[in-house]
Amino acid sequence: MGRDTAMFALHACAAGFTLVAALLWPRAGEAALLVPVGGQDVASLTHFAAREGAPLLELDSGRVIARLDDRGSPLRALSEGILPLAASARGCSPLEARES
Repeated sequence: MGRDTAMFALHACAAGFTLVAALLWPRAGEAALLVPVGGQDVASLTHFAAREGAPLLELDSGRVIARLDDRGSPLRALSEGILPLAASARGCSPLEARES
């Protein structure tokens, strides 16, 4: 493989990663689907959301959607084995406010 081909492949990978990150990475203040990667259960996801101060927007037997207000929250989630994906939440108010 030539040097030009290797450089093109590296740039293509970087562009692909950037596109995927732009589409899937949650922004501060937006909803994020918390996906357990390391075998955690729903309780560990809700504990993480509580520690981060992230209001729950949707919670059912296998899905936790929370609003991550801090830019560092997605990185802390990754360090705990949780993959945060950008999500469109059904409502814009926290789960507790909709139930009352």
